[in-house]
Amino acid sequence: MPPVFINKVEECRDYLERGWVLAYPTDTTYGLGVNPLNKEAVELLDKIKKRNHAKQYLMLVKSIDMLSVYAELSDDVREFLELVHPSSVSVVLKAKKKLPEWLLNSEGTACFRIGIGKFVKQLFEYYDRPLISTSANPEGLPIVTVAEEVLAYFQNYDRLAIAPDLFGDVKGDIPSTIIDFTGKDPIVIRQGSFKIAF
Repeated sequence: MPPVFINKVEECRDYLERGWVLAYPTDTTYGLGVNPLNKEAVELLDKIKKRNHAKQYLMLVKSIDMLSVYAELSDDVREFLELVHPSSVSVVLKAKKKLPEWLLNSEGTACFRIGIGKFVKQLFEYYDRPLISTSANPEGLPIVTVAEEVLAYFQNYDRLAIAPDLFGDVKGDIPSTIIDFTGKDPIVIRQGSFKIAF
């Protein structure tokens, strides 16, 4: 069946639990996401994105407390996140064993961001695990900012649910800033909408 549109945030959980790909508004761009603990769903996302599975996905979490369940969180990183939250900052951290191997790189790390958009915050009221967040475009093509553009890219794929931007979350086509905290010193590996230097 072709992609379907969802008009209620609470319905998104059911599609995610069934292994569908969800297109949803974030605080930066439109994103595609699946339940990262469902390997078949992650493989479906790879197919839709035309993305190399070896490339890691970023995951949204509800809070610092949820992040601490899935990643090693030092006092310094916790303090940094508390200081900059809410902001479009993603962090690379050493993963805990709760995350399956298909989400990790060879060093056992993963990338996370605390969701701050209104849509994502409401979704986390119904959905209690991490959510993959990757731009809603095939690999190498322009990022999209409205639901209709998502449909134009992926209209020939089934098991895709598209949520409209109910709350005006999408602010543009600049993704989040990514900071790697796994070494001795933090390193900005992607400068995005949140400007920072160490």
